[in-house]
Amino acid sequence: MEVARTDPRAWPDVRDPGSVEEIREAFGRRCWIQYMPHAGAIEVRYIGWAG
Repeated sequence: MEVARTDPRAWPDVRDPGSVEEIREAFGRRCWIQYMPHAGAIEVRYIGWAG
């Protein structure tokens, strides 16, 4: 989460076509998160765990 927080727009944009929300996805060895960057913060939408 800290890596996404330091540069939230560096991760891939995974929004659905036509969506007005900016949804990004960051991933690591054990989990991934989908989040929306705005106003210097990130709003986590989903956390997935591997294994």
